[in-house]
Amino acid sequence: MKSTLKIAVLLFLSFNAFGCSFIDDDLLNQEIRDFSRGVVILSGIIQKDFSLAEQVNTISFTDNLRFQLELGGDPQTTLKPLFSTSDIAARQSLLAALDGYAQTLAVVASGELVASTNSNILGTVENLKSLDSGQFNLSHSLSLADSDQLVSDVGLFEGLFILPERDASLVHIIRKGGAALKKTALLLYFDIGATKDQSGKCGYTIPKNNVEGDMSSLRLCRGGLRSIVEMAINYDTSTWKDQLSHLKANSSADPGTRGKIIQKLVDIQELNQSLDQLLGGTQETLAAMVGAHEEIASTVNLASHSSVPPLSFVSKTGLFLQKVSALAKAVTAATAVVSEMSAFSKSDNYSQPATADSSSAGGVNGK
Repeated sequence: MKSTLKIAVLLFLSFNAFGCSFIDDDLLNQEIRDFSRGVVILSGIIQKDFSLAEQVNTISFTDNLRFQLELGGDPQTTLKPLFSTSDIAARQSLLAALDGYAQTLAVVASGELVASTNSNILGTVENLKSLDSGQFNLSHSLSLADSDQLVSDVGLFEGLFILPERDASLVHIIRKGGAALKKTALLLYFDIGATKDQSGKCGYTIPKNNVEGDMSSLRLCRGGLRSIVEMAINYDTSTWKDQLSHLKANSSADPGTRGKIIQKLVDIQELNQSLDQLLGGTQETLAAMVGAHEEIASTVNLASHSSVPPLSFVSKTGLFLQKVSALAKAVTAATAVVSEMSAFSKSDNYSQPATADSSSAGGVNGK
């Protein structure tokens, strides 16, 4: 309710800030600070999304390795990560650019001096130049040319991190920053992907997506982080099902072991649903971030011409922060579950020697 009242008051005010380095209005400044804070939190959540995926992959590998060894086999013992070091670094650079823009926006809006040199920002600029579309999961929903263009467009952030751009007016920075922010959101949106074919034609051709339009109109094929996580969890589910089947042939098995395996089968499938909801929620929050920035840009632009913006009863920044808050709770809950399952997979709580012959180990990423 407080956020609603704040934006209602804000949108009745007019400003006279064209050519100035900040708009002297506490309400608008607070709105921009809230937006900046939400972006930084969302960035951290996205990094956690990828970290959780790797943890799930490790759990899946560990569970299968233990089972294969109990069967007396000679399985592959090398854990292969889902993402290479360079791929993770590319995403971190992208998120660092997003953070840098949001934080710079808040500083300029407040009227504080922007440091002339910042090693973190300078490093981010250099990292943006080395981004490659092959480091992201984009080919399932974008053509190679579109993927390359999208990654290239993220470089629009570069000019906003270098003086005198950061000494320009808030209006100027927001106008230029909006394009880079949306391109970044799109890149991450496609990178997270989908667990199912949403276009009806992905099996034959890549859907033509209009990256200039509304994000809600985007079509996603199966692929990206959501699909990768589902594959890892399905593999672990298969391992637990195999353990349950082999347990039936072992008359000397501990009766409590069956119950533990059944519980793990339920747990891993519930985790699958929770993680997919988390990743889908991350995509929705990225779209909300773009909407919030567009609302702020519209307000600042109208204010710069001394016009009174139209009345709005709901702040898109407020809605964005609500989604970020819900997402933060979801990622905390998922982290707790994954940590518990990881500890269980490394313990001897469910161990029961199998009696059937071993089969070769397979799995995610060739394990």
